[in-house]
Amino acid sequence: MEKTILIAGGGTGGHFFPALSFLNTLWENHINTLYIGTTNGIEYRLQDMISTPKIFLNTKGFVGKSPLDKLKSLYSIANATKELNSRVKDDFAGFVFGGYASVPVGILSFLKAKKLFLHEQNSIPSLTNRILSKKADICFTTFYHSKKFFKNPLRVGMPLRKEFLMDFDKKTLQSEIGIESPCILVMGGSQGAKALNDIATELFKKTNYYGIIITGEKNYQEVYDNLKSLKRVKVYPFSKEVYKLMKASDVAISRAGAGTIYELGASKLPAIFIPYPYAAYNHQYFNALEIKELGGGELINQSDLSLDRLLTHIEKILKDREI
Repeated sequence: MEKTILIAGGGTGGHFFPALSFLNTLWENHINTLYIGTTNGIEYRLQDMISTPKIFLNTKGFVGKSPLDKLKSLYSIANATKELNSRVKDDFAGFVFGGYASVPVGILSFLKAKKLFLHEQNSIPSLTNRILSKKADICFTTFYHSKKFFKNPLRVGMPLRKEFLMDFDKKTLQSEIGIESPCILVMGGSQGAKALNDIATELFKKTNYYGIIITGEKNYQEVYDNLKSLKRVKVYPFSKEVYKLMKASDVAISRAGAGTIYELGASKLPAIFIPYPYAAYNHQYFNALEIKELGGGELINQSDLSLDRLLTHIEKILKDREI
């Protein structure tokens, strides 16, 4: 019987999109795969992007929750593991990308004595991956900094959707979107970032730059209403084709999620990183710091963010790019 690879990772885009990239690669190479996600994560809303067989389980987050919600999380994970066991009949190996969607696959792999592999996207591992790494055969890492947390690490970088590695004509993309250079792309991750939306609104009102803002669903209407009179600024709640927006832009202002950092790098788009200050273990700061030390971006702590400081970095990058 041919082995099936159970791919799990979700909750947020930072876990889902790397898992999706790896999943698609296996599927295109005719390897049996089954995607495992949660009904409470971004992957459930974007399930049309998953071309392989898939199962969505009712798992809930644990970190940062109240004692009662933590008990509910543990109960949901136990039930999800039981359901997964009843639905997976083939021989399998587990491959997890973090997030609470990964826990049932990790537990079932351990209970069934199956191979388990994990990929850690960030510089500082999530609680899920720290726990599952104890039983994992290999821990694949993205950043140099994260290797010290695992007993058996192998740095491989970040799985990316193939579109980020494709060539596009920048002028054609700009015409399609309705922008010109210099264009500033502002993006706060799959859930958006109010601090970035606010500074972007001020930036575009006080300068003549073309702009693209990915606001997140929650703050979309507010940002759109504030900027709708500026035809040179395009506002989106979310984009499945963010690779086009990156490749059409000249500078990015961004949170420092691992997936976003690698997508920007693949798109050859210089960035000013403003890490989310409340990320678990402050991992976004360490993600951005490693890239800054390698010369791949600028770093501003949110507590130090101001329009003047931001403009100084933007103007320096545009001058270096001769735009």
